[in-house]
Formats: sequence, structure tokens, C-alpha cells
Amino acid sequence: MKKLVSKFFSGLVSAIAVTGIFATAGSQVQAAGNKQDVLYSKIKTRGKLIVGTSADFPPYEFLAQKNGKQTPAGADMSLAKRLAKGLGVKLEIKNMSFDSLLVAQKSGRVDVLIAGMGSTPERKKQVDFSIPYYTAKETLVINKSEAKKIKSYKDLAGKRVGVQTSARQESLIKSSLAKNKLSAAHFVQMQSNNDLILALQTNKIDAVALSGGVGQAYAHSVSGLKYVYASYPKGVQNEEGMQVVIPKHQQTLVAHINKTIKKVNKQKVFPKWIAQAGKQLGKAK
Repeated sequence: MKKLVSKFFSGLVSAIAVTGIFATAGSQVQAAGNKQDVLYSKIKTRGKLIVGTSADFPPYEFLAQKNGKQTPAGADMSLAKRLAKGLGVKLEIKNMSFDSLLVAQKSGRVDVLIAGMGSTPERKKQVDFSIPYYTAKETLVINKSEAKKIKSYKDLAGKRVGVQTSARQESLIKSSLAKNKLSAAHFVQMQSNNDLILALQTNKIDAVALSGGVGQAYAHSVSGLKYVYASYPKGVQNEEGMQVVIPKHQQTLVAHINKTIKKVNKQKVFPKWIAQAGKQLGKAK
């Protein structure tokens, strides 16, 4: 999926001791780190869920004008609102570069991440995940003039391919080409998908590898571009889908988030949020 981090930051932030005086015997001082199931209580006490995202991944997250300010919007942000409502708290969204999201979470600046991410065995060593809330096919965005030359990942051999820094698309392409004994691609990493699209328009790269709905959104909104499905081979792509990223050992919070996502999935409301986001993007053009 989106934007999915292929490199993770090693080590855990040391737990910070929370000191206090307790009147009753047997009370214990709890740590504020990720090793204890305390984040749910912390969010409830604070009265606010702080969500980290990277708002350059339309239609899931992007910046839109609201009350004269650029505010994160999109389908993932609709999910964030639903999660906050389910927890009975207010919502605060912090927008930052995609490759800084995990650092922000580990340092306690944000509670959870909703940024089109999905789990991998490597990531599961560092963080926990909710159940999936959406699955989309991986895409390649190309110039329309290259439509006959690039029809799937197989045509990326030897090509210049743009990928977002810390996203997993580079790994998907490398594994797919190697599995079929094809020549390697030449990767260009950038922090912003918008910058990657600009590089594509100016022919500095031949294709941009993006998660499904994101590639479609750019292709539909930027003149001269189109998308094709990457069609990665079986056994390469993780099909679990997009998930909420949660710090380790926060079982109570995971349970509450999963409860809300189950309702969202049962109501099949996420595709509706994608459609709403598409209309919002169209108006902003």
C-alpha cells in the first residue's frame, strides 16, 4: 500500500518514569513508554487523539483549504475522525514528511499513524497494526506518451522509477524484477509524491510507483498522465491492506480501534470516503 515504510528506525525510545505520590498502599508508578498498555488511558485523560499523517497521498490524505488554512483531508482523515468519535475524544492531526512519522510516534508526539501504511514482518517488530481498513492495487503513473512502453512492473527494467522516501514500492519492484530475472530499475527517491509527479512531467524519471488510489488520483488530476496497474507477481506484494499504526503493547487501544474499523468495514463506508475525497480534489483543481 501507500506509502509503506521500507526502512525502520532501530531501537526504542527509553521509557520515561512518571512519578507521583499515591495515598493507598500497593499503587504503582507506571512508565509512559510503549512497553505498557497505558496509551488508551492517556488519550482518554487528555481528551484528544493525536494522529500523524503525511498529506501528499490523495485521495487518502492531502491538503485542502478550510477556513483559510491548509488542512489535512481525505479518506484516511475521515477514518481518523471516526476513530476519535469511537474513543469519545477530540481529534488532532499532525502533518509531516512520511519518513518522519515513525520517529514522531516513538517520541510520543503522535499516538497513532494513519497514512496509507500496511504491515510487513519487519514493521511488526517495531510497531503494532490494526486490522486492515482498505486494500488497493499498486499502480505505476506514467506519461501518456509512454503507454505502449510501460504496461506493468516488467517494463521497469532499466527504467528510472520514482519512489517516495521510506515507502515500500522500491522493495516491491526490486523483488518483482529479481523474481523474474529481469534487469534492475534505477530508483529516484523523493520525500514528496508531488515532487515525484513533477519529475515525471519533466521527464527526469520514467514512472512513479504508487499505491492504487493515489496513482489514480494523480493520473486523473494531472494533464498528460495515466496510470497502469503494477501487477506485481504473487508472493511479492503484501495484500493485508492499509492499517492504523499503533505503538507496541497497547492492547486496549488496539481493541477499541479494531472495533471501530470492523464497523467501517461492515458498512463499506471507506470507498464512499474515497469518492468524497475525489470530488473534493476535483473542486480544488
